[in-house]
Amino acid sequence: MGSRRTAALVVAALTALGFAIRLQVAGESVFADELATYWIVSAHDLPGVVSVVHTDAEITPPLSFLLSWLTTRIDLTPELLRAPALVAGTATIPVIYLLGLRTIGRGAALVAAALTALAPFMIYYSAEARGYGVAVLLVTLSTLAMLAALGDGRVRWWVLYAACSCAAVYTHYTSVFPLAVQVGWLFWTHRSAWRAALLANAAAVVCFLPWLSGLVNDFQSPTADILDLLSPFNPNTVRITLEHWSVGYPYSVVPLRDLPGVVALVFLVLAVGAAVGDLAFARADGHRRSRLARVDGRVWLIVGLALSAPVGEALVSAVGTNLFGVRNLAVSWPGFALALAALLMAAGPRLRFAVAALLVASFALGAVKMLEPRFQRPDYHGAAKFIQREASVGDVVLDGAVISPGPVGGIDVPLGRSYRVLRVGAPQQRDHPFSVFDPVLSLAEVSRRAVAAAAGRRIVVLSMVTATRDDDERARARLLPGYRRVLRRSYPGIVSLDVAIYARQASSQGRRCERRSGRPGGCTPPPAPLPRPLAAAPAG
Repeated sequence: MGSRRTAALVVAALTALGFAIRLQVAGESVFADELATYWIVSAHDLPGVVSVVHTDAEITPPLSFLLSWLTTRIDLTPELLRAPALVAGTATIPVIYLLGLRTIGRGAALVAAALTALAPFMIYYSAEARGYGVAVLLVTLSTLAMLAALGDGRVRWWVLYAACSCAAVYTHYTSVFPLAVQVGWLFWTHRSAWRAALLANAAAVVCFLPWLSGLVNDFQSPTADILDLLSPFNPNTVRITLEHWSVGYPYSVVPLRDLPGVVALVFLVLAVGAAVGDLAFARADGHRRSRLARVDGRVWLIVGLALSAPVGEALVSAVGTNLFGVRNLAVSWPGFALALAALLMAAGPRLRFAVAALLVASFALGAVKMLEPRFQRPDYHGAAKFIQREASVGDVVLDGAVISPGPVGGIDVPLGRSYRVLRVGAPQQRDHPFSVFDPVLSLAEVSRRAVAAAAGRRIVVLSMVTATRDDDERARARLLPGYRRVLRRSYPGIVSLDVAIYARQASSQGRRCERRSGRPGGCTPPPAPLPRPLAAAPAG
């Protein structure tokens, strides 16, 4: 009883810690594919959300979008947009512990819960407005419900198993890989439960049939081909993907030597190496034989779940559509955490606690770094506050930091509609998802339009910081004739942002006024305070 109570307190503490870290990350700027979620839930009613997701413009099933639409009826903030993932990602910590209790034992289950709370991968996708965090929870709950049903045969567990399985596929299609492993393992080890399992899975399939046309649209979407060009399926991509899925930051722009860092990687290698060495070179005495004999069917289930997405996606990518990506492996994270914990806790009694401590410390170092500004999403919020403070309504914003060519850009969310925003290197569309028919204007053409639209007012240039920033600055000066830079700020992140404000070059009298007043535009009154734009207003 005492060990159970202690374990429950440890899991509660890990859950609270995991929630605190995830909540901090959930306040970062909306970024990348989240911008598509933002546009879908902010610009449409509930039927409209389903309709847009049903088309080939979005290749993910609808459940996570519907959940984000519901939470943002309270307010359209990054935290509420990400609330479904935040709740699911936090709940996954104790659920993985419960699954570990039924498969690998209490000690290993605690280690797996700690890894889940602290892993950079799980922290990131527990605070992203997409379906990965929700899918991970549903797959884990499905596995737990299946084991509970096999334990006592109650109908309610089979119903929960079917419901979670169906909901997982409604959240992300890659859920089929661990779900298939569940079914295969069940038929292999529990033949007496075949009938109940078949009925449960048949019910899940029937409930998914209404979305079959959406599935067809998604498989025919050109987005898959675009993603394949951006990240081709080859050995180098596979290696990098597995590294960042298991121990690193989800985006490869942050190398493992930076996050989790060299020290964390050394801890990880020492922990895994010591555990594997202990198992490989231990003497074949009775104690070791009895310890290895505990590798039963439940452990093979965990190993199968860990391998399901990597192996399944690799096979599909080798013969057809490329699915192999860091985020698409999310549904195998619970199996990976449990398998890694089981491996380390299988070491000898004198070694297991040391290697477990090293492993948890390795992930903890990565979790701490997730809170550093340089490892956060691009700081569009900071850039928008600077623009609102220093520019006037009616000034033109030239957005050169567009990463995802959707209807909403990263700066559009915090900036609102008080400024005219022209995009560099991306379509100007605001009312529909990107298509190949949307023209992309050259930098020279966008700059010409910015100068014409500004009509003498200021031009704000938002760009990504690069090693050639001075060259970019000279090129920009040539493209904005008659303007000169008067203010500049930089904001760190995985993609650092640079904000520069350009004003019309002053006459000799104007320059004397500037010297006397100590500010740009000296003889003219400063811009009036800006009304705070509504964050909930969709861009465009």
